[in-house]
Amino acid sequence: MAGKKKKSTGVLPLIIIVALAVILAVSASVASKLKNHVPSNPPGTLGNTAGNIYNKGLFCEDNGYIYFANSYDSGSLYVMKSDESEMKKLISAKVQYINTGGDYIYYYMADSKTSTGLGFIRRVMGIYRCKKNGKDAVTLSRDPSLEMVLIRDHIYYLDYDKTKGVHLGKLSTDGKEVSDVSNLAINPSGVYEDIIYYTNAENNHFLMVYDTVTDSMTELVRINMWNPIRLGNYIYYMDIDNNYRLCRYSLQNQEVEILTKDRIDCYNLNTDYIYYQKNDASNPALKRMAIDGSSEEIVAYGNYTAINMTDKYVYFQQFGDESTTYRTPSYGSINVSEFTAALEAAIEN
Repeated sequence: MAGKKKKSTGVLPLIIIVALAVILAVSASVASKLKNHVPSNPPGTLGNTAGNIYNKGLFCEDNGYIYFANSYDSGSLYVMKSDESEMKKLISAKVQYINTGGDYIYYYMADSKTSTGLGFIRRVMGIYRCKKNGKDAVTLSRDPSLEMVLIRDHIYYLDYDKTKGVHLGKLSTDGKEVSDVSNLAINPSGVYEDIIYYTNAENNHFLMVYDTVTDSMTELVRINMWNPIRLGNYIYYMDIDNNYRLCRYSLQNQEVEILTKDRIDCYNLNTDYIYYQKNDASNPALKRMAIDGSSEEIVAYGNYTAINMTDKYVYFQQFGDESTTYRTPSYGSINVSEFTAALEAAIEN
């Protein structure tokens, strides 16, 4: 009897160990699934504004915070409050096309280089997702991307494939679903609600709409345009047939208004103003005008690009210099200054 008791006491700890191992394995599996689960975003979720995406998506405002690529720190991902306070570094990588949705940031790692330790450099370009505190970064796609925007639970992006060429791709926020929307080079930047406004670059540059809910594409306006942005009942665009001047088309009256005769390189807008770069060989300038084309003003002389807008400031860079960022108030009087808060944060980091 004594021998049997000793045998049973040896089996019992083994059973307990096996049970604990099973419990730990199940717990780890559940924790992993919870960690990788991305909740659905509410209807109407847009990762960034059309104007910002057209300008590389270097700034993205969401619920009182701004996520941005700090030019003074090689384009690394930072966050700050809308008043430029409490600045913090999140990701040490050059980022573009910053989008936010729910508790996450989606971005394109533009040209980060990571040493392998074997005497060569490995590039880790691609679409990534991380939490808004910069943690738990996940690779969603390693494909080269030219533009990308988040619409609810999917990322629409210009994908490049050696066989297919440049085409419009679609990627779920958890990275599990990847598909081709079109084999055409459709730029998804001109987003408004659930609709992507784009030009038929393959044929005539007429204005097209892609409804991401019904997955349908239709022709809207037979005007040759570039970089369309919808604001209210107007489509703002660069007029291809007339030296890329800025115009707007009324969806209500089907009429075109010429906003400026300047040839422009890029532009962005809010409800009150349009900021644009005037293309002029002898006298280039970043300019501002009212949303109806009146009251043109000079913001800064020279060639500027990457015009990104937030509620308080318009941020921009001098063409050919990605290391310095300037800003001026989005509304009210023009007052250009360097983005010194970002420079100071970069020095601290």
